[in-house]
Amino acid sequence: MIRQSKQLIEKFDEKFLRKYGWRYHILIVDNHFLDEYLFFLQSYKHGTKLHYSDDLLEMPHNPALYGQVLKDLKAHTNLSIEYRDTHHLVHPGTDITFDASHGHAFSTSYHPE
Repeated sequence: MIRQSKQLIEKFDEKFLRKYGWRYHILIVDNHFLDEYLFFLQSYKHGTKLHYSDDLLEMPHNPALYGQVLKDLKAHTNLSIEYRDTHHLVHPGTDITFDASHGHAFSTSYHPE
């Protein structure tokens, strides 16, 4: 197993606590701004809107390396995987100035230019 896969699985096992009443899934972001792949563990507690996102791995934008890491991750867990690509960003419709469900319990005070 390659070094990146070992790091990802080690961090995944540390963060995936299997708590009762929680839902988990993996988020993979193909970030073209930073030219890298980002792996996160998303967790949601039943009955609340707040969710948590734990960084698992950042790796260079290398498709062969990414393919191997993804294969090793899928062999380790059966959690669902969500993919996002920064080439396809979606605007929420209106500018978000308050977002308590993502841990921001204060105004973001958006100032248009």
